[in-house]
Amino acid sequence: MKKNYFAAANTERGFVSLFDEVFDASSLSHFYIIKGGPGTGKSTLMNEIANEAEERGLDVERYYCSADTRSLDGVKIPALGIAIADGTSPHTLDPRYPGACETILNLGENFNVAKLKENREEIVSLTKLCSAHYAAAKRFLKALGEVECAKLTNAAKAFYAEKAKKAATRTVSKLKAEKGGVSVRYLSAIGVRGLAHLDTEEQNAQRTVYVTGKYGFSTLFMDKLLECVLESGLCAVRFPNVVMPDKTEGLSIGGTLFIVYDGEETEKESINAMRFVNGEELSLVRGKIRFAVKCAQALLEGALGALSQMGKAHDELETYYIDAMDFSKSRELLEKIKTEIFENAEQ
Repeated sequence: MKKNYFAAANTERGFVSLFDEVFDASSLSHFYIIKGGPGTGKSTLMNEIANEAEERGLDVERYYCSADTRSLDGVKIPALGIAIADGTSPHTLDPRYPGACETILNLGENFNVAKLKENREEIVSLTKLCSAHYAAAKRFLKALGEVECAKLTNAAKAFYAEKAKKAATRTVSKLKAEKGGVSVRYLSAIGVRGLAHLDTEEQNAQRTVYVTGKYGFSTLFMDKLLECVLESGLCAVRFPNVVMPDKTEGLSIGGTLFIVYDGEETEKESINAMRFVNGEELSLVRGKIRFAVKCAQALLEGALGALSQMGKAHDELETYYIDAMDFSKSRELLEKIKTEIFENAEQ
């Protein structure tokens, strides 16, 4: 079974990482941490290991980069207890149990340093440019979070919270789920190539229920579902809202996925959050909510524009590192790691 997630996100709070939870070395048989600059082949190495695992019939979890959503940040092979992840900024990883649980793979050792020094000024300039564009994106996302919060605050004034909680309680009580904790993964990302959403959970879920409703009412109902899960002590996976990590985009509970659907109607199984709305109260705040929606769209476009510029600068930066890499040595390292992971696992 293929499972694709993001282990981090660009949010109203800046860069939020789940790496410590997702790649907990103490719970793995071994964890490989890759070091190296942009364009050094980190994502390619991880993807080849993931492909090898799948060819051997093993389930794989792929964790994509929240900035460049085409690239990998990490891979887990649960059956073998093996994980491999990018340990460079912004999710810097260093060994906690060197040798015992972790190994560093330094692709930077395969650089032609002389070539990089020849292009020092361009590399420094592009790196600073990436940082400047990302700083601009963070400011837009922070403002976006404040506007989204204002929208939900106004929507809450017209929301029958008690009625929604009772409905959520009935819904959760019908689910067959084991007791346990709530883990967290991201399904969506705001990156250099736009908005991205992974449908891995919708593909793998036994049942998918879409929570519909405009103006943020679907998000308010998801809050109630999460409350019920926590109160019941059920095992679940929570998928945070990519802008506001404290809010919830989706919940997977005992094989059933509840996920926010942008709209009021769908032909698929759904819960209409507009059932819990006081129409008279909504009429009093609708103007503020609609204004917040317009502001949010403008701020999101600003964030995406800044991230797009960052992506262009990063792509140019990568060309200098790619030109200075000895990929034959990286190939040798890949084959060595494959042997360690797969041949040793068979013994």
